[in-house]
Amino acid sequence: MGIIHFAGLGRSPGAVTSGLAYLKHEYAGRSEYGQIVEGVVLFTSPGIADGTKESFPAEHNEYMSTTVKQTWPRNKKHVVEIVCEFLKRELPESTAYVISVNVNDFSACFEAVAKATLRFHPPGDVGKHIWANITGGTNPLNAALFQTAYLSGFIARLYYTFVSDPNQYGKYLQPFIQDDSSLFDFREIYVLKTTFDDRYQHILEELETVAQTDPTRWLTSDELLGRLKSKGVPGFQEMDVNTFTLDFLHVMQGRGIQRKDKEDQIRLDPQAGRTILGILRSDLVRALFKRQLLSDEEVNELITDLPIVECST
Repeated sequence: MGIIHFAGLGRSPGAVTSGLAYLKHEYAGRSEYGQIVEGVVLFTSPGIADGTKESFPAEHNEYMSTTVKQTWPRNKKHVVEIVCEFLKRELPESTAYVISVNVNDFSACFEAVAKATLRFHPPGDVGKHIWANITGGTNPLNAALFQTAYLSGFIARLYYTFVSDPNQYGKYLQPFIQDDSSLFDFREIYVLKTTFDDRYQHILEELETVAQTDPTRWLTSDELLGRLKSKGVPGFQEMDVNTFTLDFLHVMQGRGIQRKDKEDQIRLDPQAGRTILGILRSDLVRALFKRQLLSDEEVNELITDLPIVECST
């Protein structure tokens, strides 16, 4: 049993490799982890994946030193090739994978991260340990990693490396200084699994039912709560309308529902509401968040179009 590392890759290969090098030296040999770097999954843009966008300067330095190795091929400009060359030298038993995705589109990033998570850790199976490096990813990609980690529980740890001056030290592929966290530091974020509150979905579904009958109809808070209570939806039976309004309707405004200003009128947002319901009902999300147990065949069908390729050097 080993650890698969998810990481966003831009033009700075050290954003991926420094954390891996730190883990190799500081965590290797701890039996609870097994192989500390069994594999690395690189989420990157098509331009990085195909080499159109060249790497920023990269130097293979000695661990915890700015002394560089003279054998490093400085003619390499392909970011993925640089990372794979580093892994071949420092972590030869590991395997690297590349997933090309629009890293500025949250929906695309979430789908890629979710499918990769299911590939390496299918629900109901032992699967691989997954950790995620959030040093080099775009905001949408890292948001997808966070959301998948917290809602699925399959990504056990998030981590990043801090470099005080990327212009001076960002070229190094390994940590370059010992015991000075003001210049370099490895930092972890421990993931606390959260649970999706199904009551939000029940509210959207009830408003959807109303909209299907009469798209122009608005409900009052009391009417909506009454409909949910009459159907026996768990979590609403003892709730008063003030709590319902403050804890649910206020925070859901703009996230699937529409409310008239200064009026107690609610209806489903015809665009965002249906989009959110579509996501929540999708087999991908239901499997990832363990709301639906799928067979191995069904999981494989979900991830069959994941554009993942093994790195070659």
